[in-house]
Amino acid sequence: MEQRAFVKMIHAFQRRMNIASVLQKSIAALCIGAAAGILFQAAALVVPFYYASLYSGLVLALSLLTALVLAYVKRISPEQAALAMDSFGFDERIITAYECLGQESVLVRLQREDAMNQLAEHQDRIRLALLPSWKKPVLLLGFLAVMSGLALLPSAVKERARELHEVRKEAREQMKELDELASSIDKLAQEEISQEQKNTLQEMLGSLEASRTEFEQADSAKLLSAATNKLEYKYAMMGSELEEFAKRLRDGVAASPMTAESMQVLAERMQELGGMQLAKGTGAQTGSNQQGQSGSQNGQGSSGSQAGQNGNGSQNGQNGSGSQTGQSGNQMSDHSKGSGRGVGSDSIPHDYVSVPNDIADSGNLTGNVANHEASEYFRAQNGLGWEGEHTTYESVLGSYEQKAYEGIAAGQYPSNMEEVIKEYFSSFNQ
Repeated sequence: MEQRAFVKMIHAFQRRMNIASVLQKSIAALCIGAAAGILFQAAALVVPFYYASLYSGLVLALSLLTALVLAYVKRISPEQAALAMDSFGFDERIITAYECLGQESVLVRLQREDAMNQLAEHQDRIRLALLPSWKKPVLLLGFLAVMSGLALLPSAVKERARELHEVRKEAREQMKELDELASSIDKLAQEEISQEQKNTLQEMLGSLEASRTEFEQADSAKLLSAATNKLEYKYAMMGSELEEFAKRLRDGVAASPMTAESMQVLAERMQELGGMQLAKGTGAQTGSNQQGQSGSQNGQGSSGSQAGQNGNGSQNGQNGSGSQTGQSGNQMSDHSKGSGRGVGSDSIPHDYVSVPNDIADSGNLTGNVANHEASEYFRAQNGLGWEGEHTTYESVLGSYEQKAYEGIAAGQYPSNMEEVIKEYFSSFNQ
């Protein structure tokens, strides 16, 4: 019975020593982790480091885990606990008695009784603090406070890091979509289709690869938006081409129905992806032309051949243009009959754009390249008007807009000018 009580006291002291070891090692390790976290947070104020807070939390968790593992590996044994108890003035009586617990000789029994009596009389000598000195916990709290303060401190660099993170996340999603579509196009290029169609598919692959490079290099929301708009326009154009290819394959006999079906599915997917850009670009042009035609139909009271279509103006006499053309035509038909070539109303000024009857294509020059000296012109109400075919301002603008977007899709312009070009044509459609 006395031996059992003796062993129980040693085991209790052993547990206390192990708890103290865990706490001391944990506090020391967390101090090191918090110091590393401060370095991460300080770095986030200088360079874009989006994961600074995540890394700070991970290093703290890793420090604590390391302390727990180390405390378990170096846990206190009963013998070590007995030796530690002897250090409180028992002169190795306790360790000697513990090591001789299984022996029953007279000398061993006398030594054990002496150790137990000494331990019972002077048990209050044994004192062991669980926590280290107050300096280490205070140091840990200070480190944690500094780390948290730096994490919550706003800065332009942190905003840049957040923006860059979102840009790269979106870019990765776009590149994943690009890789899937490129793989589908590559498979189609291996099918039994015409050489012309194969060449077009290879051009599509090159164009998609160029877009992938743009997404890899995008490091701002502006560049990402420009690359996205450009890619959506490419999708729209490619979708139209693939749909035409699919139609030709269905009408012919050279390719299998499965090839035509696969091309149609891919075309629909690309048109869906490019729908937003198509509505912004070519859709705006179509709507503008329809408005001009509506103005022509409602402005037939004018005696000029295109008076209703091209009449620019409003009820207060100011010039109108762009998408307001159809509305101006409606207003003119209500109160004027027109009096001459290109004049929708006697009191509403307007201009024309003249296009030669014969259109030639000579490099970058489009127009009538012959007999231009013989052109005749006359003086209209608001300036000079040239003889020939007269067309509306918005239809010519739409043609220029279409060519500009095709140039953007083909990568003919510097990336920093693409948004400028889009905003320029968008301003006419607003």
